[in-house]
Amino acid sequence: MAAFVFDLGAATLHRPKKKATSTTSLPSIARQTSSETTEAERFWGRLVTIAICGVDSRLGVRQAHADANHVLRIWLDRGAIEILSVPRGTYADAGFGTKSLNIIANYRARKGRDAYLRKLAEMTGVRKIDYYVEVGFSQAMGIFELLGFKSSAATTLHVLRTRKAFGIGDHQRCFNQAQFIRQMILRHFPRSEGMLDAMAIRTALALVETNLRYDVVQTILAALRAKGFPQGDNDVTVTLCPRRYRTQEFDISSPEKIIAIARKLDRKLAVRGALPRKPTFRVETYQQRLHGLIVEAARALDRGKPGRAIGLLERPYQQRAWIQLPEQRGRNYFMELLCATLIEAYEATGNILKADEVRHFLAHVGAPAYLDLGIEPSEPVSNRAH
Repeated sequence: MAAFVFDLGAATLHRPKKKATSTTSLPSIARQTSSETTEAERFWGRLVTIAICGVDSRLGVRQAHADANHVLRIWLDRGAIEILSVPRGTYADAGFGTKSLNIIANYRARKGRDAYLRKLAEMTGVRKIDYYVEVGFSQAMGIFELLGFKSSAATTLHVLRTRKAFGIGDHQRCFNQAQFIRQMILRHFPRSEGMLDAMAIRTALALVETNLRYDVVQTILAALRAKGFPQGDNDVTVTLCPRRYRTQEFDISSPEKIIAIARKLDRKLAVRGALPRKPTFRVETYQQRLHGLIVEAARALDRGKPGRAIGLLERPYQQRAWIQLPEQRGRNYFMELLCATLIEAYEATGNILKADEVRHFLAHVGAPAYLDLGIEPSEPVSNRAH
């Protein structure tokens, strides 16, 4: 047991409080959700908290709005997981003069990640957040594919981002996202010891922005497994913070069910006149923009300006921007081209550690050996990009 505490490092020991004498002495989540008893009051022992943040950041843009806000509170000694979810429009004073802008979605963009995580901990009633996982559109699609939604990743993203089809809007969207996380945990945990699933975990961690390490994930899984998790569907629960409306629970555990729900939602959107008049995402336009960034970065290298190349490509690399391209061959081409150009730019500035980080990422996702080993391709990167 001591080994778990050592490996997890940030694991918190929670002890149940004595009987509360008034409502004001209850944890903040109890006040927000109007629940009489929270998991934190009923359970005690080691717990780990992981924030899952879905960020809306456009191609190459560093500013990120937090459109999905979920905290996994994992009770290691109980063998249970709570998903505490905050709708994006929930009030959070980000310092804007206009009250409508002071919402948790804008808090991340305005205050930065650390302040956002502290605010999210406050809003969900957890003591602190130990680890974070941030995913953008491209990264989310990569995760969906790893979870078995390879041919329906874009549809899955569409379903989990839809809010106008529901009367309660973003509260239902937030609940749907939490339910997807819940259903994926219940579906995939029983096979988490397999070699292929271990490889998938490593790949998932390589895709996202996170401070969560592979060894920590394995320690959490082992601790839960030792408690027989999951013994039933109720071992993973979802709570909205604040809980103001009655929500619907959908089965979104498979590609077939996702596609069926997408059709129903689109029919509702059509009736309400809320379907977009033109596609919100055009593959050709996106590919041209991505290619343009790589070309401009390659030209900057040719002019002896590697810093400019890094400025152009570092954020698209962090976003794993190529994953939004539907065709695998095109994805691989742009991934290799972008990463090779970025490696060259890092090395030109003497930043060998960052160059090696990109190579390490490519090793996880199975890129060609010349990138993994740092061997130069036969054709110069700048020539290939033009």
